[in-house]
Amino acid sequence: MGAESLGFYVCPPACFISGGLVSSRPSAFVLCSPGPLRLYSTAELLRLPPPSWLIDPILPAGGLIGLYGPPGEGKSFLAIDMALAVATGRAWQGYPVTPCHVVYISAEGGTGISKRVLAWLTFHHIPPPQADVAWLTESVAMLSDSQDMQVLFKRIHEEMTTHPGFIVIDTLARCFEGDENKQEDMGHFIQGVDRLRREFGCTVMVVHHTRLQADRERGSTAFRGAADCMILVRKRQRTITVTNSKQKDYEEFSPLRFTLTDMPETQSCVLTTRTSEMLVPLQQEPLSWDNWYQRCSTSMSKATFYRALVKLKQEGRILKENGRWRLAVSSRS
Repeated sequence: MGAESLGFYVCPPACFISGGLVSSRPSAFVLCSPGPLRLYSTAELLRLPPPSWLIDPILPAGGLIGLYGPPGEGKSFLAIDMALAVATGRAWQGYPVTPCHVVYISAEGGTGISKRVLAWLTFHHIPPPQADVAWLTESVAMLSDSQDMQVLFKRIHEEMTTHPGFIVIDTLARCFEGDENKQEDMGHFIQGVDRLRREFGCTVMVVHHTRLQADRERGSTAFRGAADCMILVRKRQRTITVTNSKQKDYEEFSPLRFTLTDMPETQSCVLTTRTSEMLVPLQQEPLSWDNWYQRCSTSMSKATFYRALVKLKQEGRILKENGRWRLAVSSRS
């Protein structure tokens, strides 16, 4: 006895509806026009390149990054450290970077940021012309249709030979119009940031403050919801701890710890770790064990140096060739 005789309706195969293939089948899509609101078939979507990194595996390329913490906890030191590493193409604290031009909006630090920049360049033995950063020491109203944004776009297009791949906004409060606690006003700020990202295809990192005596960023949760990566910065004495509290498409990285190291000749500080201090000499040239340790001996004992070397080797960040140690390809500056 057939299904129809039992009162069931049998739907014909999709390929026979209207005498041919159903036009909405993915195999029938013709989706190849670039531009806004582009449609992708499932097959095309799966062929898209995987997400990439600006700093691997810390900052996702093309994303919105929130770098937040209480005032005076070292957020700007960290942001400058990242920006200059990316701009010079040097590994950031031993992690590989994708080199690109940088725009740094120092809306809170003003011209005083120059001491911190000089300290970084001095520590890493980098001449200023090699740091491809455009520094802005004024605030920008981060609204997609603001006059400030129009001026900023015009300057970048006319005065930079290469579009920036990384833009830092330091801080959100100084570039915000409205009430941080209102979702609508925060939404307008996010729209402004997104316009920057679309215009230049870049990563945007926003430095932000936390609520009073809290580990959550101040203002509407709309910012966290829109962010691809959120990074908390806390300081205790001279130690700065960096914690990844959100990583949208990846596993959160393990906490990082840095030391604020004085650079007396510049009246400022730089962020260092044992391993980052060790990697600096290798950024210049491959070295034998003895020569490498000799350059690091003023800051660590031989036992500490050996333990750090073993860790760097296990992590694949250094290699030994012809009796000399060098940075692995992925960690080279």
